Amino acid sequence: MKMAFVAGGYIPTPPASSSILNLIQEYKFHSEKNGHQVDIFNDPDVGQTIATINAGNYDFVHLHAGGFVSEFNQYLQQRFCFTSHAGHLFQLDRWDDVFKQEFQGYLQAPGIIALSPASKKLFVDAGYTGYISTQINGVDPTKVNYQQQGNGKAICLGWIQPRKQQRLLSKILDGKIAIDFVGPLDDPDFVEGETTKYLGVWSLNDVYRRLTEYSCLVLISSGEVAPLVVLEAMAAGLCLVVSESASANLATKDFIKVLPDNILTDATPIHQQIVNDSIAQLIKCNHSYRQEIVDYAKETFDFRHIISNYDRIIHEFINLH
Repeated sequence: MKMAFVAGGYIPTPPASSSILNLIQEYKFHSEKNGHQVDIFNDPDVGQTIATINAGNYDFVHLHAGGFVSEFNQYLQQRFCFTSHAGHLFQLDRWDDVFKQEFQGYLQAPGIIALSPASKKLFVDAGYTGYISTQINGVDPTKVNYQQQGNGKAICLGWIQPRKQQRLLSKILDGKIAIDFVGPLDDPDFVEGETTKYLGVWSLNDVYRRLTEYSCLVLISSGEVAPLVVLEAMAAGLCLVVSESASANLATKDFIKVLPDNILTDATPIHQQIVNDSIAQLIKCNHSYRQEIVDYAKETFDFRHIISNYDRIIHEFINLH
């Protein structure tokens, strides 16, 4: 089968990487292992991308760029599936006019592959009537370094921006929890503290190699869909303290603590104590869960397992007509 995977033309400056591109490249690798031919398109010129795909005689097209959906609906000569990675997808009160218009295009897409049951429900509740299925994000555990003991510190890994609330986290935890922040700095109000340090940007290889040095990943964001870093952290043996929106597809586990999205913005003394205690507790007990965490990541999110569901979706979609 000949397949086209489409990103939106985001080409980050090294060492930064694009999680969407990383995900697409993993799907290419594992789909090709299953005998398919896969081309990746990552060009900001949507017209050129559509023209090339129209001329390419593809059996299946999977679009990962929300800004392209309306043009794909109009000009792509075949049916396609779309996946939304929009971090504010569930924050309906924060949708601007541009995203509201873009979302209407989503509802006209021939097929939607949702990243979680919650996002599937959002589309259905909004009136979507086309083909829709759920495919969770995955991780390749063989790429992620694992050591049996963490360093007793937390890490917050990802773009440092207001939506991810690292500025608030740093302020609350300073002097109480040792936590390192890693990622491109995109919040002018983020400030380091005595125990809250900014380490700069890691490459993807750095992430795979160094995550396992830590004991706990913290991601208390006000908006996520299904963040890959959560899966990478578990493959490295880390406990998780995450906000509800960052908890997609996670089971209830002793090594996972899910907190409300607004616990940092509504930073009452009680809420601050809950954040502090949750991270401290999971750092403390991480050593006794590390192997169990890795096993859970492998059993649930390993690409070698989830690729079969992706193949099922593709054949189901193709055979509709």
